[in-house]
Amino acid sequence: MTKTKLTAILLLIFSFQLFSQIRLHSIAFYTDYSYPTKKRLQVTKIDAVGGGVDVSFQLFRNFLITFTGGYSLFSLQQEKAIEQWNWRFYWERYRGIIQDNLRADSTLAAYLNPVQKMDLMPLTISFKVDISPLPNFYIRPQIGAGIFFYTRRLYLEEVWRKKFQELDYTFEYSYRNFAQDKYGNPFSAFTSFELAYQPSDIFAVGSSLGYFYFFKTPRKFGFDQFPILDYFNIKICLTFLY
Repeated sequence: MTKTKLTAILLLIFSFQLFSQIRLHSIAFYTDYSYPTKKRLQVTKIDAVGGGVDVSFQLFRNFLITFTGGYSLFSLQQEKAIEQWNWRFYWERYRGIIQDNLRADSTLAAYLNPVQKMDLMPLTISFKVDISPLPNFYIRPQIGAGIFFYTRRLYLEEVWRKKFQELDYTFEYSYRNFAQDKYGNPFSAFTSFELAYQPSDIFAVGSSLGYFYFFKTPRKFGFDQFPILDYFNIKICLTFLY
């Protein structure tokens, strides 16, 4: 028997023994708040609220593997947002239309406010150590990595007003003008520290503090338009035990 075949057989035996010991440990539902500390692309303010689900499997006695899926909605403010978006329709056509209308009619006024949102959907895998220093209390340090799918959205909130001098009346209307979305899927590594209280064999409640760092991946992963380098995350969890 060659060394390659022997290695393959040993790996199969090890994998079978490993996965035969895996069992569902818990399913946790969480809500969270995220606050970046290192911003990019002249972003001045950004934070997020969201939620998701953790599915944990027990590998060994105090060792868990966790798969996480979730969603966060980021609100952000950015200097020169329209310029940085490179919104071709606005720069090539629409800006000129606005300027022409305002020059042609002195009773007309326009107020333009760019609004940005970002949808972020993480898919991660992580490992936890389950430590119980006191009865019904648990400490779970965690480390993991994953891919984060984002969609950045920008729209121009427009308020137009026309003054009718002879009637002493101002007519006002507003609408939203949407730019083309931006997409990407950068990679992240993270660590967190969870505290949990288990009042029964059925469920537990807990909270965790985590730190996520995003890697500078090549252009095709969309990192060049991703507005942050990291964020801190606070979770509140309700866990159902199996």
